[in-house]
Amino acid sequence: MAQNTEIKKSAVAEEVSQTAIESVYGKRYVGAKELITLFVTGEVNKFNLESYLSYFMLNVFGLDSRIIAAFAVATLAWDVINDSIFAYIVDRTRTRFGKFKPWAFATIGPYAIACIALWVTPLFISDQNWGPLSWRKIAIYCIISIFKETIGTLYNCAIGGLNSTFTPSIDDKAALIALDNIGGFESVPNYVMVIMLDLAATGAISMSVENVYIVMGAGTVLVSFLGMFVKICVIKERIVQVEEKPKLVDGLRNFFGNKLQVLLTLSKILGAFGNVNSPFANLFWLDVMGSASLRVICGVPAAPLTYISYMYLPKLRKKFSMKQLWFMSNLVPQLGWVVAFIAGFNNLDNMWVMIPALMFQEICYSSVLSVRMTVPQLMEQEIIDYGEWKTGKRTEAMTSFISSLATKIVSEIQNALSTFVVSFIGYEAGVGVVQSMKTKQAIFAMYSIIPIVLGAFSYIPMLFYNLDDKTRTIMYHELTERRNSILEKSQQRAVVSKKAEPENDA
Repeated sequence: MAQNTEIKKSAVAEEVSQTAIESVYGKRYVGAKELITLFVTGEVNKFNLESYLSYFMLNVFGLDSRIIAAFAVATLAWDVINDSIFAYIVDRTRTRFGKFKPWAFATIGPYAIACIALWVTPLFISDQNWGPLSWRKIAIYCIISIFKETIGTLYNCAIGGLNSTFTPSIDDKAALIALDNIGGFESVPNYVMVIMLDLAATGAISMSVENVYIVMGAGTVLVSFLGMFVKICVIKERIVQVEEKPKLVDGLRNFFGNKLQVLLTLSKILGAFGNVNSPFANLFWLDVMGSASLRVICGVPAAPLTYISYMYLPKLRKKFSMKQLWFMSNLVPQLGWVVAFIAGFNNLDNMWVMIPALMFQEICYSSVLSVRMTVPQLMEQEIIDYGEWKTGKRTEAMTSFISSLATKIVSEIQNALSTFVVSFIGYEAGVGVVQSMKTKQAIFAMYSIIPIVLGAFSYIPMLFYNLDDKTRTIMYHELTERRNSILEKSQQRAVVSKKAEPENDA
């Protein structure tokens, strides 16, 4: 008798699972025209040179590295207050235009101005004798950075919310994330930048290296935000929000009560300890390798793999779990860096060794690029949906705030420390200055192997990540039914309200 009951339960579960698969994976909400528009505008939005900003502030604006490091740490206290307030406000927003769109439109202009202002800071300096510790130089940097950080929090919160609510379909999300990353248009400004820097350094063009940074930095920011403005106009919020506005405690409960969210966030925090290489990327290519163009050359053999990897991504998603793909996307590129470090540490001046070693690293990275760029974003989207499934409420902004703040604290501290390290490895600031071999080796280590060692603990939490395919399918099926019910009730209330209007007028 008990055995028959178990068989019936199993049969019912299979039937529910099959129904869920048909309802969740069968319906698509985003048409090809909208998908392509979002893809193109998203690619244009990647036109920025943010990775050069630290090098620019140090070597062009001439700000002392210790000031940059100290200010990065000081902004963390403001982030806690700033981010939490904005996240709470956004989660409680309910308008006929949506939850996130009004905030995106309101903040994109001021945020663009703040980003451009950082690049044109040298133009504010009338006295070229201002030193790296000049209070006027420090004041300019602090004022612009604080404004950028404040308005950027609200802007990024709104954009992140739009990206998480533009469709309930996981297939739609996977398609857009894959398209968003396969374009690779973000490499275009970097390619142009390295060519312009080399031409300016050799005197082939009548533009100084300093002006190349200013023009390219500010110009790419302008193009980037124009693309994002179009995207905000086009994108729609299709995930229905419950009418009841969440309280602060709801956001905290959704985060800390979500095991998957806690695990992924903990992994990010531990992984952020490895984010020490950012300030050393440009130092490596410009001061160790001696030419920014070599970065492009080393990536040539791996370039086809960038696109080929997206061809086998669907098969990988069917064959491996999200957790397995996550591990794959992290371990393979790190293998490339280990080989490159061993081969190149004592051969930094030997291009016959360095270039093949760095090419091998690029090949390792590009071979799993589709997985690395797509899977983590899908996991984040699923975790937000998982929290809604468990609690009945969506608090994307607060969840994102807590997760990003925890990671940001570690990242900012690491970035500050790594920037501070620059002054302790014998690095001499200034365009065209030749560094010692000991300094070059230290830069190479901080760029390649040290991040792997410091971020190794990030793998531990992901060992316990356990959202299987069956649970995921049933989750989306039940969420679809719940959202449809909320939408139906909302439409019924609208009809009743419309019928009552003539009576009220009378």
